[in-house]
Amino acid sequence: MVKRALFRANCKIPRWSLFSFIALLAIVGCSKKKETPPPNPIPVHIARAEAKDVPYYISTVGHMEAYQTVNIMAQVNGQLMKTYFPDGADVKEGDLLYLIDQRPYLADLEKAEGELEENIANLGFAERTAERNATLVKDEYISQNDYDSLITNVISGEALVKQSRGDVDNAKINLGYTTIYAPLSARAGESQIRDGNIILESAETTLVTLNQITPIYSVFFINEKDLPMVQRYKAKYGDLKVLAAVNDPETPTYKGDLTFIDNGIDISTGMIKLKGTHANEDKVLWPNEYVKVKLILDTIENAVLVPFETIQTSPKQKYVYVMKGNKTVERRNVITGQIQEDNTIVITKGLKAGEKVITVGQINLYPGAKVTVVEDEDDG
Repeated sequence: MVKRALFRANCKIPRWSLFSFIALLAIVGCSKKKETPPPNPIPVHIARAEAKDVPYYISTVGHMEAYQTVNIMAQVNGQLMKTYFPDGADVKEGDLLYLIDQRPYLADLEKAEGELEENIANLGFAERTAERNATLVKDEYISQNDYDSLITNVISGEALVKQSRGDVDNAKINLGYTTIYAPLSARAGESQIRDGNIILESAETTLVTLNQITPIYSVFFINEKDLPMVQRYKAKYGDLKVLAAVNDPETPTYKGDLTFIDNGIDISTGMIKLKGTHANEDKVLWPNEYVKVKLILDTIENAVLVPFETIQTSPKQKYVYVMKGNKTVERRNVITGQIQEDNTIVITKGLKAGEKVITVGQINLYPGAKVTVVEDEDDG
């Protein structure tokens, strides 16, 4: 027992030696640890902020409306003999559209003309009779009553001639209604009646609808709070431009003039109607087609523009990443304006023209990050 206790006492390691051993291991471990290499540059695409004049506008949606719409209706009864245009055709003012059976109306005209000739003949006889008896009444060969009767016959004859002339004119008008002409140059719709059918004037059936689409209206609404601004710019510049674009990237934007501001605000919506007039010479814009509308109010001179995809959004503000000369990036808070036709956006504060901004690769960036340029959008 004494020997075992003595052995344990001799094997006890001093505390200061244990601490020295641990420190030595730590030093050896640190000397063997490799240094962390710097992170690889982050690949990005860049574009250069540019300055140019851009429009200041009100953006909304609207629809196209025919400049004039005419519903063609028959004004006489009869059988439709022939249609002179195909459905959906362009027709010119004065083109023959429909022919209604003319035979009954030619007969009515001949009858009216015959009655007119008869009444003219009767009037001539009455006038000559009264003229011959004018001296007889003076010499009292006939009574004054008989002479007055002859004068009455003349007056009655004149009235009958006027009536007959009216009947002839009416017959000519009705005959004219049997040929229906285009009252304006327009695009025809689908004909609602086919050759051989009977047309009843009293039914008030629309035979075809004509829409004039050159020029054409764009119809849109703006908030009443924007009306004073529109009035102010209209008073300043006179004419304001209206841009209408259909939902097709291959179709150009159509420019027109603001030609109508309604005379009242819709009290239930707080909106007011406006119209732009567009030449539409190629007839691409179509009645009732929905369009994106921009009412151009003014021009922003030397506006700073960047591609729209440059803009990043945080819960509090918008920002962009700007590449500095040493290929590191800076996060820059910005205030944005309106998006332009070429998908660029106006920067009203926070950026200068000529600075390079990151357009692709922002998700991996942080302030001070090193970047490498994959594509400079200025070079395509």
